[in-house]
Amino acid sequence: MPVDTDIGADPAASPTAPAARPPDKSVLFLPLFLRNERPLYAYIYTLLPRRADADDVLQETSLVLWDKFDVACPPTDFLAWARKVAYHKVLDFHKKTRRSQARLSQLFLDKVAAAAAEPTLAAQLEARREALNACVEKLTPQSRELLTHRFAEGATTQSTSEQVGRSVDAVYKALAKLRQSLFECAQTLLAREGCP
Repeated sequence: MPVDTDIGADPAASPTAPAARPPDKSVLFLPLFLRNERPLYAYIYTLLPRRADADDVLQETSLVLWDKFDVACPPTDFLAWARKVAYHKVLDFHKKTRRSQARLSQLFLDKVAAAAAEPTLAAQLEARREALNACVEKLTPQSRELLTHRFAEGATTQSTSEQVGRSVDAVYKALAKLRQSLFECAQTLLAREGCP
């Protein structure tokens, strides 16, 4: 009886077996990015306090992360890598915009970036931001509208007073009251959650 020489043979050793395909980039990258997107955004937002600027830098950062992500050798600490990329994108942003004459010094920006990268500080900033958002949601529609008008890009107290049909003095007083109310609300929520 003839012996079948193919039984028990390693299919990978066969010259006709397909080579193992590397894992799909999106399968590896997307879960890592989505898991770290919020802390990354909090980090960027710490360095660029205008939400629109932070949004733009996050977008640019995510594109660079995608381009540079190596499936064969993914970063061991994705968030640390992403923060490093984001930091350079923030520097690029400052160079491009040069919005104010008194720009932040490189040393100051380095220190803020290092502090914001600390896990406890990042968590505290995120907790405070969430508490503030929850408090804003509790405001009356009229109060939220006032805040929206006042903190719109390029808005002033004068332009806000014209939009809401109130005097400048009344807008100042209403905003001061809202700030105090939001501060107290956020402090109460943070204390309830045991956050400093």
